Amino acid sequence: MDTFSHIVIGFGIGALAQLDPVVSSSHGLTQAVLFGAVIGSNAPDFDYMYRLKGKGSYFRNHRGPSHSLLILPLWGLLISGILSVFFPSADFRHLALWTFIAVILHVLFDLLNVHGTQILQPFSQKWVALGVIPLIDPYILTIHFLGFCLLIFYPAGTTFFIIYLFIFIYLAYRTLSTTFTKRYLETYFVNAEQIKLIPGLDLFKWNIIIETNEDFLFGTYSNHELFIDHTLPKEINFKDVVIESTKDQTISDFLAGTMYAFPIVKKRRTGYFVYWRDIRFRKKKFFFSHAIHFVSTDQKIKNSYIGRIHSLKKLREVLRKLQSPLD
Repeated sequence: MDTFSHIVIGFGIGALAQLDPVVSSSHGLTQAVLFGAVIGSNAPDFDYMYRLKGKGSYFRNHRGPSHSLLILPLWGLLISGILSVFFPSADFRHLALWTFIAVILHVLFDLLNVHGTQILQPFSQKWVALGVIPLIDPYILTIHFLGFCLLIFYPAGTTFFIIYLFIFIYLAYRTLSTTFTKRYLETYFVNAEQIKLIPGLDLFKWNIIIETNEDFLFGTYSNHELFIDHTLPKEINFKDVVIESTKDQTISDFLAGTMYAFPIVKKRRTGYFVYWRDIRFRKKKFFFSHAIHFVSTDQKIKNSYIGRIHSLKKLREVLRKLQSPLD
């Protein structure tokens, strides 16, 4: 989820905490818990600081160690410990509990979207992504704002208990719907190596990736109808150039952040472009999450780019810069 969504959920958890009689009976603890819930709801994303070391470092580490099971309790204790300095009369146990709940929900919502997390670090580098909700879920945000409006008329704890009950029913529905849809497609594509569903804003529509031995099929699925938009052959030309590109630090960082990268090599008069694309993220036929490596014919120029490209104009600018010698 995005930062705004996590902030909204943090306020929701702060309101839900009013169900706790120890919290609701203390004005100071109520304030501390609200701060703890909002900060805790965003704490795992403090790995944004990796951007200071560059995009590559951020791609490699975002939703990695900071989202792992071993670190989650530490976030709760650290945030609660700092807040205790400013709210010395606040009951630490209840403050830590609600802060920890906020941290847990952050990671849960991240697990449910298409990007996922490396929740099993340091024991496994595998990305776990359930692909149930979109990165920004308007339904979850809308029901939170409805709850905030109802606080004028109803108790905060009871109101947000009902709000979160509806949210978890909604999540259960999307999980079951995604599971059954995937199983339905698997009965028709029995030879598929894997089928990936990408959730969108529409509850009854998914972007689909079907991987076979020979290619990737991209399309949409809705109301028991599958529409294939285009295909991408898995045959890779200039394999030596592809292998060499993975030794580049920028490309390596990109590959560490996704299990769905696929390379395409295009030979030009000046050299070779290796396009690594995260095939989960596309708009029609345009893949916008890239790592691009350029190596000149004479091997004197080797440049790389990592980031999101949403237009052909931006792509041309990137390609032009990659062909220029570094200063």
